[in-house]
Amino acid sequence: MIECSGWWQQNGYGRQSMNDLRLDFRGPTIYGEGKDIIASFTLSGKVRPDGSVELLKQYRNRHSVLYVGTYDGEGTLCGKWDISGYQGNWSIRLAKAGSSADDDDIQEIR
Repeated sequence: MIECSGWWQQNGYGRQSMNDLRLDFRGPTIYGEGKDIIASFTLSGKVRPDGSVELLKQYRNRHSVLYVGTYDGEGTLCGKWDISGYQGNWSIRLAKAGSSADDDDIQEIR
Protein backbone atom coordinates (compact mmCIF):
# COMPACT_ATOMS: atom_id res chain seq x y z
CA MET A 1 0.00 0.00 0.00
CA ILE A 2 1.12 3.52 -0.78
CA GLU A 3 0.93 6.13 1.95
CA CYS A 4 -0.88 9.23 0.74
CA SER A 5 -2.02 12.63 1.86
CA GLY A 6 -5.45 13.89 0.99
CA TRP A 7 -8.28 16.26 1.77
CA TRP A 8 -11.90 17.05 0.94
CA GLN A 9 -13.74 20.32 1.21
CA GLN A 10 -17.33 21.04 2.19
CA ASN A 11 -19.28 24.13 3.18
CA GLY A 12 -19.62 24.17 6.94
CA TYR A 13 -16.64 21.82 7.44
CA GLY A 14 -13.99 23.66 5.42
CA ARG A 15 -11.02 21.65 4.16
CA GLN A 16 -10.65 18.37 6.05
CA SER A 17 -7.70 16.00 5.90
CA MET A 18 -7.90 12.31 5.23
CA ASN A 19 -5.59 10.71 7.80
CA ASP A 20 -3.75 7.37 7.75
CA LEU A 21 -4.62 7.27 4.05
CA ARG A 22 -3.21 4.31 2.13
CA LEU A 23 -3.93 3.19 -1.42
CA ASP A 24 -3.14 -0.04 -3.22
CA PHE A 25 -3.05 -0.15 -7.03
CA ARG A 26 -3.64 -3.40 -8.89
CA GLY A 27 -3.54 -2.43 -12.53
CA PRO A 28 -6.31 0.10 -12.98
CA THR A 29 -8.08 -0.92 -9.75
CA ILE A 30 -7.63 1.10 -6.55
CA TYR A 31 -8.29 -0.09 -3.01
CA GLY A 32 -7.61 1.96 0.09
CA GLU A 33 -8.49 3.04 3.58
CA GLY A 34 -8.19 5.98 5.92
CA LYS A 35 -10.08 8.10 8.41
CA ASP A 36 -11.29 11.66 8.71
CA ILE A 37 -13.49 13.73 11.00
CA ILE A 38 -16.57 11.75 9.92
CA ALA A 39 -15.32 8.16 10.46
CA SER A 40 -12.98 5.45 9.19
CA PHE A 41 -13.54 4.59 5.53
CA THR A 42 -12.54 2.35 2.64
CA LEU A 43 -11.96 3.45 -0.95
CA SER A 44 -12.42 1.38 -4.09
CA GLY A 45 -12.46 2.31 -7.74
CA LYS A 46 -10.53 2.65 -10.97
CA VAL A 47 -8.16 4.86 -12.93
CA ARG A 48 -8.91 4.61 -16.64
CA PRO A 49 -6.27 4.87 -19.41
CA ASP A 50 -7.39 8.45 -20.16
CA GLY A 51 -6.58 9.42 -16.54
CA SER A 52 -10.18 9.69 -15.34
CA VAL A 53 -10.74 8.43 -11.80
CA GLU A 54 -13.84 7.11 -10.06
CA LEU A 55 -13.70 6.09 -6.39
CA LEU A 56 -16.36 5.07 -3.91
CA LYS A 57 -15.58 6.17 -0.35
CA GLN A 58 -17.54 4.00 2.08
CA TYR A 59 -17.66 5.15 5.67
CA ARG A 60 -17.89 2.29 8.14
CA ASN A 61 -21.49 1.93 9.32
CA ARG A 62 -22.43 5.16 7.50
CA HIS A 63 -23.01 6.66 4.07
CA SER A 64 -20.90 6.44 0.91
CA VAL A 65 -19.46 9.24 -1.23
CA LEU A 66 -18.67 9.16 -4.96
CA TYR A 67 -15.31 10.72 -5.87
CA VAL A 68 -14.86 11.56 -9.58
CA GLY A 69 -11.82 13.27 -11.05
CA THR A 70 -8.53 12.82 -12.84
CA TYR A 71 -5.03 11.50 -12.27
CA ASP A 72 -2.36 13.94 -13.49
CA GLY A 73 0.29 11.27 -14.18
CA GLU A 74 2.60 12.79 -11.55
CA GLY A 75 1.08 11.54 -8.31
CA THR A 76 -2.04 13.65 -7.78
CA LEU A 77 -5.66 12.56 -8.07
CA CYS A 78 -8.28 15.31 -7.72
CA GLY A 79 -11.82 16.23 -8.59
CA LYS A 80 -15.31 16.53 -7.09
CA TRP A 81 -17.08 14.36 -4.54
CA ASP A 82 -20.84 13.89 -4.68
CA ILE A 83 -23.56 12.80 -2.26
CA SER A 84 -26.95 13.00 -3.99
CA GLY A 85 -26.02 16.22 -5.83
CA TYR A 86 -24.21 17.87 -2.92
CA GLN A 87 -20.59 18.38 -4.02
CA GLY A 88 -17.17 19.64 -3.07
CA ASN A 89 -13.52 19.38 -4.10
CA TRP A 90 -11.03 16.67 -3.11
CA SER A 91 -7.38 15.80 -3.71
CA ILE A 92 -5.10 12.84 -2.96
CA ARG A 93 -1.33 12.99 -3.37
CA LEU A 94 0.70 9.77 -3.56
CA ALA A 95 3.74 9.79 -1.27
CA LYS A 96 7.19 9.77 -2.77
CA ALA A 97 10.40 8.09 -1.64
CA GLY A 98 10.93 7.27 1.96
CA SER A 99 7.63 5.86 3.07
CA SER A 100 6.01 4.39 0.11
CA ALA A 101 5.73 4.17 -3.55
CA ASP A 102 8.45 3.77 -6.04
CA ASP A 103 7.97 4.72 -9.68
CA ASP A 104 6.84 1.20 -10.59
CA ASP A 105 3.87 1.46 -8.21
CA ILE A 106 2.85 4.79 -9.68
CA GLN A 107 3.29 3.62 -13.29
CA GLU A 108 0.89 0.72 -12.64
CA ILE A 109 -1.91 3.26 -12.26
CA ARG A 110 -1.96 3.78 -16.01
